[in-house]
Amino acid sequence: MKRFLIADTHFGHENIIEYESRPFANAEEMDKRLIEYWNSTVGKDDLVYVLGDFTLSRRKEIIKNLVSLLNGRMILVMGNHDTRKPKDYIECGFEVAIRKPIMVEPGVILMHEPFNDVELIAPNYIYFFGHVHAKKTLMDEYDNCMCVSVERINYRPIDLDEYIRKLRKENE
Repeated sequence: MKRFLIADTHFGHENIIEYESRPFANAEEMDKRLIEYWNSTVGKDDLVYVLGDFTLSRRKEIIKNLVSLLNGRMILVMGNHDTRKPKDYIECGFEVAIRKPIMVEPGVILMHEPFNDVELIAPNYIYFFGHVHAKKTLMDEYDNCMCVSVERINYRPIDLDEYIRKLRKENE
């Protein structure tokens, strides 16, 4: 089993294409490509940590359908656009849905929104976040922090363990 990361898919969100200059003609094409990229990267038994803003839709049937189209098991670290109750996302197929950052192993934190205060960034930790899309943030200045918004990771999930190793090596 591999572990993957992705943030800010915004399935079904027509305006995100213009806001973030996504290379898609419309939301239908975007959704189709995101699903294709996801499924060509993630296996059925893999685990994907979604760092928020999975879809703008509040309709459970839409969320459930999207989850059913994607390979792997999923954990949602909820973002500002994930506005249903955590139990609703679990009922739609996520294994876990939580509003707070999570530690997936000692020293590795997954969160939706990046910190905006350097005092919160511990040098011996690794942080993965979303929320900001292509916009640069304070956390981009640090080698132990990485944004995994789809615009920055070629619109497909990335291998969590590979990037943990990479960031640890850069910080030795």
